[in-house]
Amino acid sequence: MIITLELSPEVEVQLRMGVATHDTEGIRQLLVQAFSPTIEKLLQQDTDQLGHQAFESIADQLADELMAGMEPNMPLLSDYGISRAGIYEDHP
Repeated sequence: MIITLELSPEVEVQLRMGVATHDTEGIRQLLVQAFSPTIEKLLQQDTDQLGHQAFESIADQLADELMAGMEPNMPLLSDYGISRAGIYEDHP
């Protein structure tokens, strides 16, 4: 499966600047924003049409593509960091 991202000229310029300056966080944010509409379209499709195996294959490919963009030394979030308490700790 090939997923094609349609980027506006402005986003493309920002992406190229991020690559030139090695701004991994900025690149990651731009790609997440670019992937969001594609993911929404995939999720809106009737999973019965795709079949369970096809859906799993698409999800695995998407996960592989996202993981390929991660650097090997990138720190992972702790269990607490992604827990409800960790997310909302600054908001009483």
